[in-house]
Amino acid sequence: MSNTSLGRGKKGSKFWIQTLTTVGEEYLNSELKLCLPQISDITWLSPVKSAKYKEFKTKDITQFSNINMSFWPDNGPWWDAVGEADDGTILLVEAKAHTKETITKCTAKAEKSIDLIKKSLYDTHTVLALKGHNYDETLWYSKYYQLSNRLTFLNKLSYQDVKVKLILLNIVNDSTHIETSEVVWRKHYDDVFKELIGTSKIPSDVIMLNIDVG
Repeated sequence: MSNTSLGRGKKGSKFWIQTLTTVGEEYLNSELKLCLPQISDITWLSPVKSAKYKEFKTKDITQFSNINMSFWPDNGPWWDAVGEADDGTILLVEAKAHTKETITKCTAKAEKSIDLIKKSLYDTHTVLALKGHNYDETLWYSKYYQLSNRLTFLNKLSYQDVKVKLILLNIVNDSTHIETSEVVWRKHYDDVFKELIGTSKIPSDVIMLNIDVG
């Protein structure tokens, strides 16, 4: 799960996302603008140095203040980075430095929360999955939970006509922690999406961004 402690990260995805949204902002923005040609500028709301690199929970994002979040308990997960494009699109970033970080399970304890989460995950599978693909709760809830809930937020926000993109930002060749090649990242997500939704095709409004820091 995300390391949401305040302060500068020393290695891995926490270090790199902080670096990319501050000293590497120009480079990160240029890479994203290649994927989103309709935008010309991005302002990073978190993590920023002036706020001790604080990460935002979904309910902290002021642009979502009027959005119905009843599909999820406690108004949502923490995001590794949040940006706003000049056309009003909100960029929600999930950063990973190696593939094992994508293996996560739900830790909710309250039965009401668990039921709500499971229903929202199922709803999202219904929308995103290839026709005829069977829903596997173990995959969505206990193996790839973090990715599953990010896809769920994207789906539920998009349904409410919110301009939002999910950025899956993968750190390639991370010398600070565990080095992962772009080939490994691409195969990993091909396999993950095939398991979750029956196809390796990336869902609409999801951007896969591989950043080589080697």
